[in-house]
Amino acid sequence: MAGGYMGKLLWVDLSNGEIKEETPEESLLKDYIGGYGIGARLLYSRQKAGVDPLGPENIFGLINGPLTGTPAPAATRYTAVAKSPLTGGWGDANAGGDFAPHLKFSGYDAVFFTGVSEKPVYLFVDDGKAELRDASAVWGKDGYETEDILKAELGKGTELVCIGPSGEKLSLISCIVGNRGAAAARSGLGAVMGSKKLKAVVARGSRQVPMADRDLVIKLRQEHIDELKRPGPDGVSMLENTHKYGTARMTARSAHSGDSPVKNWAGVGIIDFPDVSQLTPDASVANLERRSGCWQCPVQCEGRLKAGMGEYRYPAGTRRPEYETYSSFGSLCLNNNLEAIHMANHICNSYGLDTISAGSVIAFAIECYEEGIINKKDTDGIELGWGKHQEMIEMTWKLARREGFGDILADGVKVAAEKIGRGSEKFAIHIGGQELGMHDPKLIGGMGATRPSAARYHLEPTPGRHMLGFGPSGFQTHVLNASGVCLAAGYGRGNDRLARFISAVTGWNRSQDETLLCGERMLNMRHVFNLREGINPLKWAVHPRIIGEPPLSKGPLAGIRADIEAQDYWNLGALDWDRITTKPSKKKLLSLGLDDVAKDLWG
Repeated sequence: MAGGYMGKLLWVDLSNGEIKEETPEESLLKDYIGGYGIGARLLYSRQKAGVDPLGPENIFGLINGPLTGTPAPAATRYTAVAKSPLTGGWGDANAGGDFAPHLKFSGYDAVFFTGVSEKPVYLFVDDGKAELRDASAVWGKDGYETEDILKAELGKGTELVCIGPSGEKLSLISCIVGNRGAAAARSGLGAVMGSKKLKAVVARGSRQVPMADRDLVIKLRQEHIDELKRPGPDGVSMLENTHKYGTARMTARSAHSGDSPVKNWAGVGIIDFPDVSQLTPDASVANLERRSGCWQCPVQCEGRLKAGMGEYRYPAGTRRPEYETYSSFGSLCLNNNLEAIHMANHICNSYGLDTISAGSVIAFAIECYEEGIINKKDTDGIELGWGKHQEMIEMTWKLARREGFGDILADGVKVAAEKIGRGSEKFAIHIGGQELGMHDPKLIGGMGATRPSAARYHLEPTPGRHMLGFGPSGFQTHVLNASGVCLAAGYGRGNDRLARFISAVTGWNRSQDETLLCGERMLNMRHVFNLREGINPLKWAVHPRIIGEPPLSKGPLAGIRADIEAQDYWNLGALDWDRITTKPSKKKLLSLGLDDVAKDLWG
């Protein structure tokens, strides 16, 4: 077995409690690296089309990469995979923290779940042994309580990921959380765990991740850290800037540059949201208790807050929000109250909700209220409005608990609009059922843009994703995610450092081009999963506001329309996917070694 892998996959049948180990073929690891690469290949091969995302046949997996748990900087991440209950197609989500390395130390590269348990359970993986245990004592508890109870019960060295009450109640925008806020947030995979009565996965172990050339890995680590410490044009290094502020460093600037969506994607920051004083980088650290980070990461970009002392009494140790949360509960709702955003983040982290989707559905509800589609009677007496932060927090609590009108909102804007009707779909901003990341594709809409283009939001197998590249320019991102490292550590900036890390750890001596071929294979594999489910992304409607139809009349994006047709056309051609059906050509599939997929699609 190559370095970087423990050489064991764990399969757990929750319906009968059976647990099996599997040794993966080296070709699987070499072709798909890890994370959602391996996940997409296995789910396509072992799960039939058309299964209920919340039913027993949906396979749910937590998968590491070869760099996870090694000295490679920020090698802390895992990927959760399953058929998404939010989009009905491929679902994945990615998170850091401490859990992923400890799953490797326990002896496993991944754990997959099938079936549905009769009662709440959690899986305890302990140094090469795994058992299902009764989770009745933590079912109904929030994520913080679950972590505290299980760690106290199982002792030192245990790390875990879990769902909160929102996942238990099958909210389609619920997520998986560890380390009090390290969220695998997108695709609604918290609901998949909830449907299986799987409360948590806990790992403990003392095993070391094998490496082909540990000395070279250490050397590459130091070179990478030295690069991160190099001062930028402003005299401040990427490491220093990210360590101090995380991604919150960009919130205020983005709200006015046209980057952040404003007023549910209909506003202009400098006009509709002129006061961003509470969203500045310094404001984000004003109530900071300490800085910390994921397992052995040199960046340590995570911030922990002191207890809220005003009207919002979030507990000490609450995770400081990052850009997406500051924007979704900030500019998107015209809210400049910092403490309210901190409180919203606390609610979402403890109950297990995707903050992008949660903030988006609150903005949707506000606009529906302002337009008279819903009223005070509908909203349980809460008078929603732009910038009304107290009401925003009241509704976020209801959303998290599925109480009253919060039950309508708990499955995201698409389902909420279907339930409300009365023209509310005009204000439901999503693609394929998933709310969009907090970057406006009209700002930088080029085909090879580093920021999300309209085509990326539209054609990506998990639509609306801000951290996943699309087309040939996105292959490196897939390699990065599958490897188990974090974008915040500066990988993937036009160099071959990631390929060199993979080579040093695994011993495969992979070139940059060889790793990019793996990234292309992963994208195709995730896409054909959707094709088999009957999903052609060109048929996903794109809300006019996303592309500027009609264009805004004022501000940085005045007069701009994202040419999504041209972007889609170019990307499909570059990928050798049919421009009508989006089917990859038979030649392309065969060139990627996907002979079985070529036969499925083309005979």
